[in-house]
Amino acid sequence: MACISEDEKKKLIVRLNRISGQINGLGKMIEQDRECIDVLNQIVSAQAALRGVWKQVVRGHLSHCVADAIKKDKHSDEIIEELVEHIEKLR
Repeated sequence: MACISEDEKKKLIVRLNRISGQINGLGKMIEQDRECIDVLNQIVSAQAALRGVWKQVVRGHLSHCVADAIKKDKHSDEIIEELVEHIEKLR
């Protein structure tokens, strides 16, 4: 992924591994018949963690890929439209 540094990439991997643990924990919570509100809270926590990863990747994409395309005037309209379409999928 060229839009983020090696250091940022390592941090993302750590965050994603933590999120993976949260997801596995959700499965165990359901197997253990934990309270619904506890499961819901864990789901919200995992969603927030994923949003954090998403924001970091978008930030890298904007500061590198989109900025470079605008500076070089290479397909900047297309790359911006692609990002807008992706953001619209979040609804």
